[in-house]
Amino acid sequence: MAYAPLPANLTRLTELDAAWTGAGAGARLAAVRGAARRLHDRLTAAGPAVAVRTADIATFPYPTRFGLDGAARSLLPFVMMRNRVQLVQVRVGGELINVLVNPTDPERSLAAPFFAQQLERYGSFVSRRVMSAQHGTAAAALAAWGVDPADIHYVTFDHLHVQDLRGLLGTIVPEPGQAQPTRALLPNAKLLAQRVELATLEEPHPLQRHWYVEGGILGIDPHKIVALEGDYAIGAGLALVRTPGHTIGNHSVVMVTDRGVWTVSENGVAVDAYAPEASAIAGLRAHARERGVEVILNANTKEHSLDQYTSMVLEKTLADPCPDRPEFPQHFSSSEMVKHPLAPGLAPTYSHGAITHGQVVTRRDAAPSSARPLAQA
Repeated sequence: MAYAPLPANLTRLTELDAAWTGAGAGARLAAVRGAARRLHDRLTAAGPAVAVRTADIATFPYPTRFGLDGAARSLLPFVMMRNRVQLVQVRVGGELINVLVNPTDPERSLAAPFFAQQLERYGSFVSRRVMSAQHGTAAAALAAWGVDPADIHYVTFDHLHVQDLRGLLGTIVPEPGQAQPTRALLPNAKLLAQRVELATLEEPHPLQRHWYVEGGILGIDPHKIVALEGDYAIGAGLALVRTPGHTIGNHSVVMVTDRGVWTVSENGVAVDAYAPEASAIAGLRAHARERGVEVILNANTKEHSLDQYTSMVLEKTLADPCPDRPEFPQHFSSSEMVKHPLAPGLAPTYSHGAITHGQVVTRRDAAPSSARPLAQA
């Protein structure tokens, strides 16, 4: 499919290109780790984003055998996960750029076979009111931050599992069962996604279909989609860095704040997964020592497990340590395992909960250079 041309306000980052080409997985791991340190220094030197905010979207059950890859000593079948959306504001050439990260639509996500089967097995009330909870929406979060949905330039997800993008970007033809095209929540936004991730969404393999919404991209104007092939910076303080493994087209959102560098993805479901030797979750520390591993994969889709391991090492190398718990990196899982009465004993040892940085700039506050219609970016 022919997508939109690459926007001029994205800058290609090449530090990791050669590292990912190594023929052996062990050699790639060593090369990526070294290249990640150089990329960390480049992103830090460029300075922080203007502002970062996060908001809770939904809490839902997730099989323990996936989230902690069988490492936790627990008979409980589920961990509880909380999905969050992030707003990142940066400046490019003096112009304010708004990027919305992981704005999942919980209602549309229910069409993914994973959630649809839960609904069928447990019933709507138990699935949606007992086992799950919706805390908010992307639209409500934007309203709380004082940001007009029309002022969002870009939307991105670390990967496109359970995502239906039609409500965000709108359609140019009616969705099945509808008389009119779908109106976009974000009328001026473009999706930033790796080309290989878009290819999966267009036509998933049978072993991938369990996690994708069928038709979740159909009918969207292709000029609202930017197919990336590599790592990119957006101004100072924001980058999209390939982290293949959880999905082939996975990329991590890397943000620089006044607390240093953060990474955002679902390669791991909690900071425990990036520092299992410091985890209080029963079994993780022993598993890491016995296997000689430094990370615990989110293992629902083992498309490229060796590269996913390397990607998690990349993320923890890019991320700065937590100021109050330096044994843990500033990795913000896009859906994070949380403490919950339905999953006793399966809570993260440390949780970031939210990222708050800078002062959110609204249209009313924006300088004249960024006050013109943001769709022109």
